[in-house]
Amino acid sequence: MANQLEGRTGDVANNFLGSEFWRPGVSIDATVMRKFESVNGLCYALETNGPVDLNGESTREVALGNLTGLRMALQSAGVEDLEVEDKIALECTGLQPTSKGNPRIDFKIQIDRPSAQPQQSQKAAG
Repeated sequence: MANQLEGRTGDVANNFLGSEFWRPGVSIDATVMRKFESVNGLCYALETNGPVDLNGESTREVALGNLTGLRMALQSAGVEDLEVEDKIALECTGLQPTSKGNPRIDFKIQIDRPSAQPQQSQKAAG
């Protein structure tokens, strides 16, 4: 007997942690459940360790988009992207003005990767 799976676009579409969610000091702890492509690039479906208030509703299933500050934090950690089953601690450390009108959201990220892949490239201590 085959397993029957069901999903709806709306289950994730309204749960994006967009720029309006992030302010300095706001943080989440989560596990990467899956990766998916959007018109803006690679995104992540996350399950948070605790409830997150989004649009007046409490949820533990959120999506994290292809934010410039996130990509920069990942590169600083020595990885190109997150992997399924990564456990992350993500904190907004600031908002930087840009010439595009929307501020860049700066992050600090810690990644606990269960695989044998290296978590960080070799960098000079400093």
